[in-house]
Amino acid sequence: MEIVQNGIKSMKDLLAKEEFYLPKAGSILQGQVINISKSSVIVDLGSAGIGIVYPGEFYDNPERMRSLKRGDTVSTMLIELENEDGYRELSLRAAQMTTAWQDIKEKMDKDEVVTTTIVNINKGGLIVELSGVQGFLPLSQLSSEHYPKVEGGDITKIVQALQKFKGQEFKVKIIDFSESENRLIVSEKAISEDLAKEELKKLTVGEIIEGEITEVTDFGAFVKLNDSLDALIHSSEIDWKFIEDPREILHTGEKIKAKIINLDGGRVSLSLKALKENPWEKVEEKFQVGQKVKCKVIKVRPSGAFVELTPNIIGFLPAEEVIKDGKPTRTTDVVQPDGEYAMAIVSIDVKDHKIVLTLE
Repeated sequence: MEIVQNGIKSMKDLLAKEEFYLPKAGSILQGQVINISKSSVIVDLGSAGIGIVYPGEFYDNPERMRSLKRGDTVSTMLIELENEDGYRELSLRAAQMTTAWQDIKEKMDKDEVVTTTIVNINKGGLIVELSGVQGFLPLSQLSSEHYPKVEGGDITKIVQALQKFKGQEFKVKIIDFSESENRLIVSEKAISEDLAKEELKKLTVGEIIEGEITEVTDFGAFVKLNDSLDALIHSSEIDWKFIEDPREILHTGEKIKAKIINLDGGRVSLSLKALKENPWEKVEEKFQVGQKVKCKVIKVRPSGAFVELTPNIIGFLPAEEVIKDGKPTRTTDVVQPDGEYAMAIVSIDVKDHKIVLTLE
């Protein structure tokens, strides 16, 4: 005869029902710390039973064990349903890592800006920590503010320059991760790039804009337009006259007004000479194809020589137009910087601001 109590037919059925609700290894369980000793931490898992965390769980973070106290609610991962001591064996570290990777995935999916701590430095960038997971912030993903400006790219000097960031907090975005490969890559630059894209939408070609020069190089000057957007003035856009060294004209910290001439590729190109009278608009009133002129050579390159027809009109003598004894020869064997030579105009391109010459 079957005994029915509270709708359950037998103890066998009761045990079967209880077994059905037993947690599986790998499950994340919430529990309350009920005892702490040198040999273990005992956790009450409620209906899931009593669990134990062994000291080995804290070998890489002893402070974590010392900070635990009775009554604390903790997240744990079930490692073994019943060990030799009859307890459910638990891991705090595994639970932390699992929930950390879940958190990382959510933050990346939401394109969220997060705060991370710089825990170490290597020659490729910065080691960071996020939700207990160590990750990497490559040099290439640093913001312009934090990127080490080291002449010649000396690795030793770069690492030295990065040391000052240890212990600091950076705001970053997660750009790649893999839990199985224990890989986490973050980017500081991604934040400024997103902001820059928004600022870029507000600009138009032809607009006159103000900015501050942040750096001058051989090829031009970098200009800060606002906190998230930079621009470049190429050396050819500084003035209508030939500029040998942009540093002689522009200086760091200088405030300037310039015209936007290009916004392609997410980059802002500026021009200072576009705000000045264009000498090429009337060039054909003064020069014609076939005209003989006396020109001063201002720069010699393997491809040819730049010559000055007027202070604001620069022409070009191609290497193939340099003839000696009836044969093409090296430009430097025939013309020298600051020398004046008789030439003739071969072609004039007003639109592209080009005059091609040949030696007489």
